[in-house]
Amino acid sequence: MKKDLISRLFRTAGCITVKRAWINEGNEVQKGLNPGNTRIITEALINNWVITFPQGTTTPFAPGRKGAAFIIKQTKPIVIPVVIDGFSKAFDKKGLKLKKKGTLLSVKFKEPLQINYDDSLDVILSQVMDAIEQSKTFMPQEKQQVSAASASN
Repeated sequence: MKKDLISRLFRTAGCITVKRAWINEGNEVQKGLNPGNTRIITEALINNWVITFPQGTTTPFAPGRKGAAFIIKQTKPIVIPVVIDGFSKAFDKKGLKLKKKGTLLSVKFKEPLQINYDDSLDVILSQVMDAIEQSKTFMPQEKQQVSAASASN
């Protein structure tokens, strides 16, 4: 992550980057959220604000990660959903190269969520994913059929 240009730019701007995978003896190991990252994010929320991408990817309709819901449940912040549309059509996976010129890009800020912090992580995550329009409710019909077909195989 330290070698990635976008991560370096984010860190320079004061961002916290979260690493969910490590290289151990040449193999990538998936670990989930590092508890140290949770502590840093919690401290940042005391006097600042945090932007999180609950899917951890630019792939549309990828499942949300429970780490975002965990942080919301634990810290009880004001959550303002932001809908970003067109990014994956316009840019490559790392967001550095333009794939398609003329793609309409939009960013929409929504009203703060009314969250019941006593709800389960699944309920909170579902509420967030609906709010950022990345749940199955917002998925185009043809993607739902492909998603259902690949889940049954």
